[in-house]
Formats: sequence, structure tokens, C-alpha cells
Amino acid sequence: MKRWYNVFLILFFGLFMVESCNKDISLSPITFTTTSQTNAAELNNQLAGLYSPLEAEQLYGWGLWGYFESGNDEGFSTSDATGTVTQSLTASFRSSSQDATYMNFWKNLYSGVERANVILSVINQPVMDSVSRANIKGQALFLRAYYFYLLVNNFGDVPYKTQLTSSLGTNFNIPATPSKAIYDSIIQDMTTADSLVQSISKAQTTSVVTKSAVEGILARVCLAAAGSPINGGLPYYQKALYWSEKLINSGVHSLYSSSHPYFPSTSAYARVFINNMQDNYNDNNLTEDMWDAAFLSNGAGSNTSLGYTATQQLGAILGVTSASASSKCTGVYRPFPTLYNLYGNGDLRRDWVMSPYILDANNNKFFNLGVTVKITAGYTKTIVDTVIVRGVPKIVYDTTYYGSGATATATVDPVTGSVTAINITNGGSGYSSNPAPTASLTGPSAGKNFKFGTITVDPTTGSITSIAIANAGTGYITIYDRPVAKWRREYEINFTKNPSYTSCNFPIIRYADVLLMAAEADIQVRGGGTNATSIGIGYYNQVKRRAYGFAPNVSSAVDVSVVTMDSIKAERSRELCFEGVRRNDLKRWGITNWVNTLTNLNSQLGIYNLTSPGSSTILTASQIAINNFLSNPQKYSLFPIPASELAVESAIYQNQGW
Repeated sequence: MKRWYNVFLILFFGLFMVESCNKDISLSPITFTTTSQTNAAELNNQLAGLYSPLEAEQLYGWGLWGYFESGNDEGFSTSDATGTVTQSLTASFRSSSQDATYMNFWKNLYSGVERANVILSVINQPVMDSVSRANIKGQALFLRAYYFYLLVNNFGDVPYKTQLTSSLGTNFNIPATPSKAIYDSIIQDMTTADSLVQSISKAQTTSVVTKSAVEGILARVCLAAAGSPINGGLPYYQKALYWSEKLINSGVHSLYSSSHPYFPSTSAYARVFINNMQDNYNDNNLTEDMWDAAFLSNGAGSNTSLGYTATQQLGAILGVTSASASSKCTGVYRPFPTLYNLYGNGDLRRDWVMSPYILDANNNKFFNLGVTVKITAGYTKTIVDTVIVRGVPKIVYDTTYYGSGATATATVDPVTGSVTAINITNGGSGYSSNPAPTASLTGPSAGKNFKFGTITVDPTTGSITSIAIANAGTGYITIYDRPVAKWRREYEINFTKNPSYTSCNFPIIRYADVLLMAAEADIQVRGGGTNATSIGIGYYNQVKRRAYGFAPNVSSAVDVSVVTMDSIKAERSRELCFEGVRRNDLKRWGITNWVNTLTNLNSQLGIYNLTSPGSSTILTASQIAINNFLSNPQKYSLFPIPASELAVESAIYQNQGW
């Protein structure tokens, strides 16, 4: 539900342009900066523009769930090994401080800061009701703080700028502020914003900042400040627990416990992501989702009515691999085998996160990633005549086929790529042992050396009862072949699809994250940093129950009685993988933990049989970012301050190693 957002964003593109400045791109004045605002409509137009940095490619169009997330233990892009574009260099830690990804990220965030400063400088000028004014002020305060959170969390010490650029005269040299002081200011501004913004129940949309977004993000910010590299410790864990429990106890949100009303065969877990793909059009997603980066309709190429090019690539590069010309997905993002193995038997999240099928050009599903079994009936040929064709005798046969209707699937070991079983899904009828039916493996997956054994037929019913394996073969599929597919273009509702982009919303924060943050903070505050209390275990169990198809708020067979930090670390990955939080989680849990996690991961990658075509490239792609990160983890734990900023800002300094 983002009608409010789109209406004002349309107005924004005609009003809110950033002026280039040779002195300092990130701090350049906004051209529409004014000394007076005559009415509420003008203020709302500016507020709409304050949200637009979220749609930038470097933020939620790709960067913050894609190439900036490298260095985690969840997955990788198969293009990282050979890609030479800036994004691939960033993702594989082959980049430099001169690369555009870092500069544009920095630029977009400071542009958002400046826009917020403009709004806050004129907030009291228009004649309007006090509630609306407070709501706009709260959103501006929060978004400025959020943009600073993204800056300090990724770049470390940065200039903390709350004054208008136009007030700086010709001196743009603002010194870097220590990270802890920035975090404290962020928390203070967000706390103020919480008392000003409206509830999500009133807003009826996830596309604007509400109390739900403020309180959930405050918990995230406080956990970041509690951990590394700030190491604020217990006082910040206490704040994280306060904000997460404030939201939980409000009763506004809960985990979905049922499938999407339009797609009853899907899991409750999948419902959030189907809604993201549909811009919350069929289901407003207010139950579990809390704040989205909302993207415009992708149209065909540029959105001609706005002069705006779509930037969202969820579904197009991260999604179910599809050869369809109109809704193509390259499926280049793949999970690490360790993530696959992290899910227990019966966990419904695994096959949604990592699709067990791909799509052909007609959007037909190939389960087991294209390894299917084709069964051909046995037949006999009886001579019925001999005819002369152009002077040459030709025998005419009557061919009789024995059997029809049998189907089967192949089960493939995700580690070795060998076929472990042929499972009969329909035995068919009318088959005979003599003549015997035959079978073959078909589909786009390319393995080698597989051979079928005996095909057994029930002599009474003519049904195929089993198909033996004579040689299991290798390289048919492995975990590496499963595309990461939380957001699937199959559920897109746009009539005109852009082959390369979508209008999928990105869930910046959702309720499951809040429950797990509360469980983690509970360990640190009430459990003495060891085990969660019964309250924290309850939060944890809600997430786990839903994962296995149980009602989140009802005791179930999968409930646990002990939750430790290791439990939290694993569950956050299972639940929130590829949602742009894992790298920051690993960072705040400490550099030693981060290094050990990636070292252990790297040692396991080589055991997976990758004899299928192109497998050496996949193995290289899976390891390149890890190896480069481990070569200098202190350096790569933060982004470089963009070189172009250092050239004009004498009061800031480069991060270690860059």
C-alpha cells in the first residue's frame, strides 16, 4: 500500500533536484532550499523527496542486500569471480576508495541528510494542524538519523552534519565525529521521533515511517552500538531490549500464521515476500512487515511519465532462475552449502529461501532444478507387409506400445551431485517386463555417468513399482545450483514487466527480526550474556514455530527450552538471510567471531562435488570474497571514505587499510 508515497514522489521529481558542486558533492546545497514554506502541501512535497535515497541502487535497489553484503556466511553471486563491473569488484573485495559504489552510497546518504535538514529548518513555518506537523517532523528526524546510521555503521567516523549547507558559507570542512557520539545522537533523534510519528494502524502503509519502524530500528541501532566496534555494552543492550519489547507489548504486530490468501499452497513465511513482490497490493502486509523501501512500478524501461528509471533488482538477479524474455531472472545469487545445512528437516523456510526449481522460457517449473525422469513404454514391432518404394523393398511394421502414465522424480545428493534414488510418483498401467520400459534423465541440469538399472513392473497391474540405479553419476545438481529466491517474479502483478527490473518492496525491518533482537537482548540483560530467560525463549520460539508450520503463539513440538547466543546467531541467519542484516550482525558480534565464521565456512566449501559445467567458476566465486576478506579483515570491516571526498575535505581521514 504505497499510494501516498507515489503521489508525492511524482511531485518530488519536478521539485527536488540535487545541484552538482565542485567543492563537495555530498554536502552540496539543494536547489529548492527556501526561507519560507507557505502551506502544508509544499512541506509534504519535500517530505516525499526525503524518502527517495532509499530507492537508490546503492541502497535498497541492490547494494544493501547485494554487493555491500559480501563478507557474510549466507551466499554469494556467481558473477563475483569473473565480473569486472564496479559492483562485482565491490562484492569480491577487489575495489578501491575510488570506486563509484562507495561514492554514490555516501552521496545518496548525505543527500538524504541535507533534505531532512531543509525540512527541519522550515517545519514551523506553514500554517497546519499540530498533529500533521509533528508527524512530518518525526519522519524527518528519523530518516536523518537512519541515513546517519547507515553512514556510521558502514564508514565509521564521519562528519555529523545537522545544519543546512547554505549556512556553511564557503567552508565545507566538517571534521569527522567519533562513531559513539553519532550513535548517541541517532538514538536521541529516533527517540524524539517515536513520540511524534503516527502509528502504522493509522498510516495503513509500510512505505512511510511510523512508530513501528522507529521502535524496530531503534532496537537494531542500540544492538549495533552495544557490540563491536563501538562496544557500548550493557547500557545499549538495555535500550535494545526496551525498544524491542515496547513494540512487542504494543500488540500491533504478529507473525503471519497462515499462507497468503491468494496462494494457499505457500507457507506463512513466504507471505511477506509475496507481498513485497506485489507492492502489498493484494495484502497490505501490516501484520508482520513494519517498514519497506517502496519502489515505483517498473514499467518498460524508464518510467516515461516520471522520467525515472527503475532501480530495483530483487526478483531480476536475486530470484528463481528464469529464461522468460518478459520476466527474466539470472538467478546469480546462490546460497553457501552451510546455510542449506543450517535448516532442520521440516523447516519450511529452506525451500523458499533456496528454490528447488527453476523456470523455462514459458515459466514451466523444473523441480530438482531440471533433473526429471522420462519414462518410455516398451514396445514390439510386428511385420505386417513389405512394399516397394522406388524399387527398394521396405518392411512395414505394426508397433504396439505397452504402458502409459508412469512418472518419477530423481533425488540428488546436494553435496556430491549424484542421483541417490528414483522415486515413482505414478506407476502408470499396462507396462510389461518384456518388452521392458526404458527411462532417461532429462532437463537443463548437466551431469555425467548416470546409468539406470532394472525397471520392475507389477505383472498383475502393469504398474511400474521401482527403478534401480546402476551408476549414480556425478555433477547433476548440488546446493550451489539452487538460486536464492525469497522474492519471485512469478508473483509480480505488473502487466508490463521490465526484463531487468522490478517494483518489489524491500523489507527494511519486519517483526521476526524484532522478536530475535529481543531474545538476544534478553540474554545480555536478563540472562547475564549466557542463556535467554523464559521471556526471551518465548520470543525465539515464536519464530521457530512458524518456520515449521505451527501457530507462532501456541506451544508446539519444535519448542526449545534453552536459547544461547549461538542459537540466536543461527536462527537469525535461517530467518533473515539475504535481507541485508547478516554482515552487520557479524560485525557487531566481533571481528574474532567474524573471522572464525568465515574461516570455518571456507574450509567446508571445497568438499562439494562441482563437476558440472562451469563448476570451477562457481567454486571460485564462492571463495573469492571470503579469501580476500580474510586477508585483511580489519580493513574490510568498514567501507573506505570515498577518495573524492578526501580530496576536498581536509578534516576527515581514511579508514585503516584503505
